[in-house]
Amino acid sequence: MTMTRSDPAQVQATWLRSFRVSALLWLASFFVIAAGIFREWYVFHFGTEGLLQDLRHIALNAEYCLPAWYSSLLLISAAGLLALARGAAARNGERYLLHWAVLAIMFVGLSADEATGVHEVLIEPMRAEFGLSGIFHFGWVIPGAILVGLAGLAYLPFLLALPGRSRLVFFAAGLIFVGGALGMEMAGGYLLTQHGEQSLAYIAAFTVEESMEIIGATLFVTGLIGHLKRQYGGAGLVIT
Repeated sequence: MTMTRSDPAQVQATWLRSFRVSALLWLASFFVIAAGIFREWYVFHFGTEGLLQDLRHIALNAEYCLPAWYSSLLLISAAGLLALARGAAARNGERYLLHWAVLAIMFVGLSADEATGVHEVLIEPMRAEFGLSGIFHFGWVIPGAILVGLAGLAYLPFLLALPGRSRLVFFAAGLIFVGGALGMEMAGGYLLTQHGEQSLAYIAAFTVEESMEIIGATLFVTGLIGHLKRQYGGAGLVIT
């Protein structure tokens, strides 16, 4: 990334190359996913009574664990980059400044939810109230799908106004992330009710789900870094 330095004698800055940052993010993401897959393989073959116990701290389908913490970091990083993009777009006289700002706020919320699991509060009340099962076993997917649909419609003009490469990367990232968070969650709910929590089918479903969420978030963050570099020559924050 680059930034304008008005007084080199007074400004101290750390300069980061976008390619290196993106490469490190992808390596970290694949490490977290690989660790989670290893955990499921280990527990499936050796159970939880061995020296390593259940390795829940690297489990993909758990709270207060490495994947949840890492996903939350990715989402809050996206929020910060969206704020930088909003500032750069404003200085460049571009439109859709509100869209950038609201999207940044949305990602702060997603990060907080990933760390705390607030959306799961809806599961039991909705299941009890409406007798949900199968693909709607995790009841939060119903309001989640509605919110995603409304956001998609509201952001369609914004997406179409983006440069071609950024538009393609952001769309792919959203498709992968939502496909995991909602699509595979619904598939997982069906497999859970049909085959049980310990079934190989359900384990495979939530492994794919969490992996898609991490890959989608990583693609979005690295896509934002690329967008800032291509459109504005980079971006930076100087504290004075």
